[in-house]
Formats: sequence, C-alpha cells, structure tokens
Amino acid sequence: MAIVRCENCGLKTSRTELDYHNEPYLPIGYPDTGVICGAPDCKNPGKVWLEEVEFRSYKKGERVFGVKTNTVKIKIK
Repeated sequence: MAIVRCENCGLKTSRTELDYHNEPYLPIGYPDTGVICGAPDCKNPGKVWLEEVEFRSYKKGERVFGVKTNTVKIKIK
C-alpha cells in the first residue's frame, strides 16, 4: 500500500521491506492538500510513494490508492 511522506522526511527505504517506486506523486491540490506526512510529529503536506504493483495500476489510469496504517494524517477544513 502507498505511503505518504513530505519532502523533508522523504521515504526511508532502509526502514521498509516493501519495494516502492522511486519517484513520489503529488496528491490533488498539493501543496494545499489535506494529505499530511505520516511521519511522527510532522505536519507538512505529503507526497505519495507507490508500491511497484500500484505504480503499474497508476500507469493504466488508476488514481485512488489506499495507504498503510499510521502512514498518513488528514487535514480538514
């Protein structure tokens, strides 16, 4: 499942056993988005890293992806 991290926190590949695509994708409205970095204590807008299988779906047109537990926070109005 996708993971969300801001530009500062980034994806720590040494801390994950899954194979994520090497480039993040921007959620709708970025940087004025409700998708917030999932790193503890971070409140920056997040970018989305996709697992390789999700990346293949993205290339086929899919645009909605689930996220791992405790990897994203949502900011609301």
